[in-house]
Amino acid sequence: MKWKVRVTKMEQEINHKDSQTLNKDLKWIVGGPIGNKSAVLLFRCSAFCQAPISPPGELLHMTFKTQQAETKLLTAILTAHGFREVSQDITDFNLLWTGTHPKPQVLRALTSYQRVNHFPRSYELTRKDRLYKNIEKMQHSKGFKNFNFIPQTFVMPGDLRELTTCHYRMRGPWIVKPVASSRGRGIFIVNSPDEVPVGEPVVVAKYIENPLLISGHKCDLRLYVAVTSYDPLIVYMYEEGLVRFATVKYDSGRNHLWNTCMHLCNYSINKHHWDYVKSEDPEAENVGHKWTLSALLRHLKSQNLDTAMLMQRIEETVIKSILATAPSIISACKLFVPHSFNCFELYGFDILIDSDLKPWLLEVNLSPSLGCDTPLDTKIKSALLTDLLTLVGLPAVDPVVHPEIQTRKNKDVLSIKHDISKSRRVHSADSLPNVKKIFSAIK
Repeated sequence: MKWKVRVTKMEQEINHKDSQTLNKDLKWIVGGPIGNKSAVLLFRCSAFCQAPISPPGELLHMTFKTQQAETKLLTAILTAHGFREVSQDITDFNLLWTGTHPKPQVLRALTSYQRVNHFPRSYELTRKDRLYKNIEKMQHSKGFKNFNFIPQTFVMPGDLRELTTCHYRMRGPWIVKPVASSRGRGIFIVNSPDEVPVGEPVVVAKYIENPLLISGHKCDLRLYVAVTSYDPLIVYMYEEGLVRFATVKYDSGRNHLWNTCMHLCNYSINKHHWDYVKSEDPEAENVGHKWTLSALLRHLKSQNLDTAMLMQRIEETVIKSILATAPSIISACKLFVPHSFNCFELYGFDILIDSDLKPWLLEVNLSPSLGCDTPLDTKIKSALLTDLLTLVGLPAVDPVVHPEIQTRKNKDVLSIKHDISKSRRVHSADSLPNVKKIFSAIK
């Protein structure tokens, strides 16, 4: 599954011309990003079912650490490639995967071969209050119409007076969300500002009352976006995503506002409803209450709707959201991150499409769920993670051996060319082997 580059045109080609000079198992080691003197690992979904005879991670004693995150799938991928998980007190690791922001002292101590899955201050994009305030600044400086892709939002309790004034001009309903929650927790809909809890850190956004409906049901998109650098800014959007459906058919009547399974599309909420349909077939992309993005686009195209224009609007929304928050993150990187390739980020963008095919940004998730409750999840997220790890470029370095010495050895063994002027498909989720077997293993 290919990652699409939208902020820069930088794309990579992994050149295998010199693979004949290598041990047959070293095909898992390829040329790395510009500026990285060592080779990097190539991650493949096929390792789940047919691991290399001598996994590259095992040969190089490569290790990873996880903290406060759902990591069953990630752990399965890394161990299939020969990585070993180490305890929290170990500092010689290749990858740190955490569900929260790493502390400044952790970032400052990173060596050139180590990778961590968050940038400092990425909460400027993922906290709902900071996201809106950053986009609001861009609306003032670059023009409202250029950044009109987020519902009008008020940050409580400071904006209560502005909310009340706006309510008299533009009646509700309003959707209330905690500033730092995820998975639909703590979200509810109100008709009036009088119903908003006073003194609590929440955001109150105008509810989009004309959502795109599929067979009468509201849906939203979970899109996966990777940032490998903020300076220069390099953004990739994964071509496949998930479409989440509300279980109850949509009704705009005010007496139905209490029904979260009608108005919210979060899987964590709707999976408990008795009418929720979960597909057990990874190839059935338009069955039940969770589809692939590709399936939705095919459906819309069959209705003679302009899906190319829709995707262009979505990509612009993603890019502008990141641009609005980039300055603070760049400043933090200069303060805390010692090497340019140390950090990367996988964001989960939640987007609602209205009946006019206008995309609305709902929120951006810091650590999007990598849980696999269905074979379809496994199909999409396995390919997503293996492609992400290849894209990031984990240096083929033994974390205990001095990296500079090892780099010279690798250069003598691996003479693989690296070209960023072209692109190739690493692999596709469509060809992922034995999805049901993988799903059973990580469930």
